[in-house]
Amino acid sequence: MNNPYLLQNLKSQGFHYILFDTVEQKKEYSLTAPKSPDIKIPPGPAEQFKTNNPQAASNYKQKFPPLLKPEKPKKEKQELSVFEKNPLKQPILPFDKWPEDWKKIQRQCKFPPEKPKHISRQIIWTYAGLEYDLFTDNSSDKRRRLIGQIIKTLSFPRGTHIFLPYKHINAQGQSELAKEQDYSFFWSAVDLIRPRVLVVFGEQSIAELDLPPLLPTQKHTLMPVTVFALDDIMLYTENESENNIMINFLSDNLKNFA
Repeated sequence: MNNPYLLQNLKSQGFHYILFDTVEQKKEYSLTAPKSPDIKIPPGPAEQFKTNNPQAASNYKQKFPPLLKPEKPKKEKQELSVFEKNPLKQPILPFDKWPEDWKKIQRQCKFPPEKPKHISRQIIWTYAGLEYDLFTDNSSDKRRRLIGQIIKTLSFPRGTHIFLPYKHINAQGQSELAKEQDYSFFWSAVDLIRPRVLVVFGEQSIAELDLPPLLPTQKHTLMPVTVFALDDIMLYTENESENNIMINFLSDNLKNFA
């Protein structure tokens, strides 16, 4: 090539060897050509400060701290709603540790002290005042007649129904929750009996048993027990229309457990 301008331009860029005619010429040029000096990247500000001025480097790091990943906020424990709480999950007192008062109720209510291996076919009934109907002379004839009517209408096998109070009569003749320290007699007994169904009469009983605020004829599951909520038991003794609604509700819903 005879173009001196192009030769000079290629030479300045280090590409003029491509114009060589033979491999030998190119190889000879690669051995004799001056090598490009190594290019060194100047240190950044922090490195310069560190090398020349430690105090300045420290000030730089304080002014421009390294970026940190933000910490993930910890999930707060959410409290269970009243419908998610299960009284059967509370501490249960095993039968061999029951006080004599509890064992006396067990004998009067006629349920076995041995826990069955599987869910039993029994239905537990409870209401405010049941302790008087079972343990005193101040029982209510109206409640007794109503219970008799329900049992006769359902016509379940003998031994299916257990009437279990959650209160007892203390030494002073007063009604109080049957508890031993923090243990509930009622839920300990339910755990021992392992029923399929629990029928609760009245808003008062529902509240005192720590159940959610259920409406009459409302169902609620406490694994593995199905709870049927009813109105105050005395309402059904005095209101024939409500009585019929209650009987039909129990007949329709409990027939699957017969």
